[in-house]
Amino acid sequence: MSILFDHTDTRARIVGGEPADSTPYIVALTHGVYIRNLVCSGSLVTTRYVLTAAHCVEPAVNQGTILNSLRGHVGTNRYASGGTTYSFSEGIIHPNYTRRIIKNDIGFFVTSSDVELTDTVSLVSLTYKFIDAGVRTIVTGWGKTSYNSTVSQVLLQLHAVVVDGKDCVARMARRINIPVDPELEICTYTSERSGTCNGDSGSALMDAKTNKQIGTVSWGIPCGQNAPDMFARISAYRDWIEKTIQNRTESV
Repeated sequence: MSILFDHTDTRARIVGGEPADSTPYIVALTHGVYIRNLVCSGSLVTTRYVLTAAHCVEPAVNQGTILNSLRGHVGTNRYASGGTTYSFSEGIIHPNYTRRIIKNDIGFFVTSSDVELTDTVSLVSLTYKFIDAGVRTIVTGWGKTSYNSTVSQVLLQLHAVVVDGKDCVARMARRINIPVDPELEICTYTSERSGTCNGDSGSALMDAKTNKQIGTVSWGIPCGQNAPDMFARISAYRDWIEKTIQNRTESV
């Protein structure tokens, strides 16, 4: 992973987090049939659709065919064990996803069968309200507590606050040559030694007050290096999200 939160290295993790509370909507995305290797995370939007980052979907789809060993695990706070496992039939990337500058970094995995909802597995609620600065957030993920540490087996959570768009543009411009678009992205900050890092990718950013999803982990500067973290803004993609789910549901 380079100074950029490498969007091709999907092993990003939470730094400075704490064990997560109940997170029944989270999906651990792994490859490997016998041993689970963490790839990304996602959130269960419907019983078939897992919302995640486009850069998580891109390497899992080859000429329209989904990677055979890709699996989604629900109902567990430990990605390597427990829960119920599902395979996928399709990966969908936003048509305007731009890998070079990491924009429109949002996509879906579609499960091969309906996910059974239980006491430990439920759908996430999305909000299409534009989120302003000052909103308190929670993001969860499996992973490292520092750049060089090993992966955490237990789901971690991190509290942060949404940063003003203009301030985020200025702060990131001083650190890296990748543009920030406040209309498409949410920027959060926790503290000098806390933040997301190279597995958190695709995880849901939640409004801590309403417990609704407002973003998905996209990119940033690793790992807890006194820089904001970047998320795809859910409100910017309402039409695409709703049309994608509706069109494919009708075609089944």
